[in-house]
Amino acid sequence: MSQLQAVKLIAFDLDGTLVDSAPDLALAINAMLLDLGREQFPEQTVRHWVGNGAEVLIKRALSGSSAISSDIEESLYLQAKDLFVQHYSEKLCVASKLYEGVAESLEQLSKLNVPMAIVTNKPGVFTQPLLEALNLAQYFDVVLSGDSLPRKKPDPLPLQHLVERCQVEMADLLMVGDSKNDIQAAKAAGCRSLGLTYGYNYGEDIALSGPDFVADSLVTLLELIKGSVTA
Repeated sequence: MSQLQAVKLIAFDLDGTLVDSAPDLALAINAMLLDLGREQFPEQTVRHWVGNGAEVLIKRALSGSSAISSDIEESLYLQAKDLFVQHYSEKLCVASKLYEGVAESLEQLSKLNVPMAIVTNKPGVFTQPLLEALNLAQYFDVVLSGDSLPRKKPDPLPLQHLVERCQVEMADLLMVGDSKNDIQAAKAAGCRSLGLTYGYNYGEDIALSGPDFVADSLVTLLELIKGSVTA
């Protein structure tokens, strides 16, 4: 537990880490596909397409596969994007819910005065409304969305921007996420990471990405942080 003594800032991914948003994303994607007269897909299929931001999700849906087709016309993508934004904005938080242990862990971390931030690939138009709908916005000093900066995870830029903005060292930052994008971003930036075994990681074991810590719940993170505070 003493390994986490130096943590002065925790960056959390959003979708698949704090929030199971796949049900509403799947509803919006399928409404978009229906409008376009295209094949719709089960929620479980859409789950495997989440994690790289809205553009990739939409293009995967248009391709009907995790592998994006090279022949998607820009006009089709833009039409699909407008439809997706419309549908998802209207029903952003109908079936989405917090994962078990998230609410309690964030509350306790807040009481320990641990600064927390959101670093997500989700577009900004959706990020803040979702945080507010689930009563999470109060916990985060900084919120970086997928379009807040020129590049997003797995690029290290969001984490580099975060430590500069919060005036901490990279070694003092812990990135918490469910996807290899989160772990790769942390490795590229030079900070530690905690990988969660649930969420959206394309069916891969998060441990294969080599995070510094692996956990089944945010409660484990809370225990690590508490251990460092009381050590």
